[in-house]
Amino acid sequence: MTADDDPLLLSAGVSADQLYQVLDLVAGTDISELDLTIGATRLTLRRPPVLATPLNPAVPEALTNGAPAASGEPPRLAITSPLVGLFRAAVAPGDVVQAGQAIGRVEALGMPTNVDAPQGGTVDELLVHDGSPVEYGQPLLTLRRAPYAT
Repeated sequence: MTADDDPLLLSAGVSADQLYQVLDLVAGTDISELDLTIGATRLTLRRPPVLATPLNPAVPEALTNGAPAASGEPPRLAITSPLVGLFRAAVAPGDVVQAGQAIGRVEALGMPTNVDAPQGGTVDELLVHDGSPVEYGQPLLTLRRAPYAT
């Protein structure tokens, strides 16, 4: 394919093949945000951070608390901090939350910012103790997503 045949290369400075290569590299990782510069083109990829139970048997112990992962288990979602501050949890492990429900807040410069559950599920594990300092993008807790209704 020549540059004249690839409209993406003409408009963005990145060929479709280059874009597919980057997406393939990122697809198998837990990367939630990537800034990439190729020549004069800057590409930013963002996706919600998800901790899913992999299909292969080499599951990190941190995700399974040392126990083997059960097949058919709903994937876990890591809910991250929207800013730097102190985290105040409003839920505990085992709590069932609805989409949009506040799971806590991050206080920065005396101003609280709610952290809401992006979808319903059960709080699996608090990763940050109540009152602890957090950074932007730091996972606060894992949520075992509710199974889809059939």
